[in-house]
Amino acid sequence: MNDTTLPAAERIRAFAEAVRAELADLSSEEIDDLVGGLEGDLTDQAEDAGGALELGDPAAYAHELRVAAGLPERSSTPPRERLGTRIAGGGARLLAKIRTSPFGAWLLDFLIALRPVWWVLRGVGLYVIVAAIFGIRRDSLAGQNSFPMFLVAWALLLLFVVVSVQWGRGRWLPGGAWRHIRTVLSIVAIIALPWGWNAVTAPLYVSDSAEPGFAPGLTLDGEQVGNLFVYDADGALVSGAQIFTDRGTPLDIFGEASAMIDDSAESWYWRGGENALIPLRDARGDAVWNVYPLRIAPVDPATGTVDPDAARDATPPFLRAPDRGITAPAPTPVPSPTPTPVAEPTEAPADESPAP
Repeated sequence: MNDTTLPAAERIRAFAEAVRAELADLSSEEIDDLVGGLEGDLTDQAEDAGGALELGDPAAYAHELRVAAGLPERSSTPPRERLGTRIAGGGARLLAKIRTSPFGAWLLDFLIALRPVWWVLRGVGLYVIVAAIFGIRRDSLAGQNSFPMFLVAWALLLLFVVVSVQWGRGRWLPGGAWRHIRTVLSIVAIIALPWGWNAVTAPLYVSDSAEPGFAPGLTLDGEQVGNLFVYDADGALVSGAQIFTDRGTPLDIFGEASAMIDDSAESWYWRGGENALIPLRDARGDAVWNVYPLRIAPVDPATGTVDPDAARDATPPFLRAPDRGITAPAPTPVPSPTPTPVAEPTEAPADESPAP
């Protein structure tokens, strides 16, 4: 190994290969960590010594490397092939088999030509993931959000696309423990691509009108009616009036929701913040919600409960309804029947003949 008749470069190369052979039972990553810079170091030493370099025994040098790295002695058992190596070998064999046919070779070449498209799509997929995490809306790319967010969105998208393209070109690749980050992020980007496609192609539409939602109970112009006060034609307040619809259904201002109302302030529909509405009860104790006006009871602010026994009459909007000149229509006159005349009896004439 120290044959001085050989050039220094060849002796260094042969020595490095011999050391690698002594470490063949280790994985390729471990071998690279141990002797990755060996040839460069020996070349520098040879230049400093004017080409005179004593290399020593490769086996002894390999043993020193093992001891320094805390690795076991060389094993006679061949090293077990790593999972990644087996997968890569299987993939290479599959591609070689596909290339045996003309169509397979053409298809592989076509897919290889499309690699730049995949690099861009991978960058888009990574952007979609980050945008979803940080709450960046998809309309930010179209400028329909704030201008700073528009710049941030495009800057992130371009950054991920550039990094993805550089990875595809074999550049900017992380090393060490991060060497598999490209594979992991590529898989994640494939999963995120459907959402990315939707974010890019889906039309942006903002509705300028909202469909009215269903509100139970009685509302006036979209506002919940809190109570009803009934007045007669003369403007006097009618207490305890039962109101029904044209179908005979009791008019309940809370609709279906009244069935869920109990004695808890959280379940009462009440207005003003201090009082709750109290219905009357029938003979069975059930609430009757169509008898108006509903009474009110104070709510305990500490416990949020209602005391129905403290209920009182609700204050009407006015004691007497405004006089609006409401008159009932005059009844249609009905003609009285004409009496039928009855003939009076005629008296018989007296008998004027002389008595015998």
